[in-house]
Amino acid sequence: MEPDSLELTHLFIRTLRAHHSRMHAVHQSLGIHPGQAPVFFILSHEEGLNQKELAERMHIKPATLTVMLTRLEQAGFVERFSDPADQRVWRVRLTPEGRRVSEQVHAAVQDVDSLTFDSFTAEERGRFRDLMTKMYQNLRE
Repeated sequence: MEPDSLELTHLFIRTLRAHHSRMHAVHQSLGIHPGQAPVFFILSHEEGLNQKELAERMHIKPATLTVMLTRLEQAGFVERFSDPADQRVWRVRLTPEGRRVSEQVHAAVQDVDSLTFDSFTAEERGRFRDLMTKMYQNLRE
């Protein structure tokens, strides 16, 4: 590996860690775990998904989602209800408190995104997007 590549790798890792740290602090302040944030994003746009659909959208195992939903349900953020068409299927929706937290999660993510990218010009954002896409494609299996 060339010295320049190594430096870029270290910078990339430091940047990811700094972003993760900011997001983790935001999630903690809202009383949620970072892994739970996608539940709020997804259900705020697609209310009433069944647990299998939600797990697929989150790219996690259904068993992992079940544990997560139990915690979110105990906190009063989501509720599970049986599908009227098929009583074997459980669907999930945000509670009013969950919708309130979802709005806060969205706002907090926008704040971190602004902090991250507001100093970029439109051209720099486009170039950054292109480079990140290229990196992702290089690393995809």
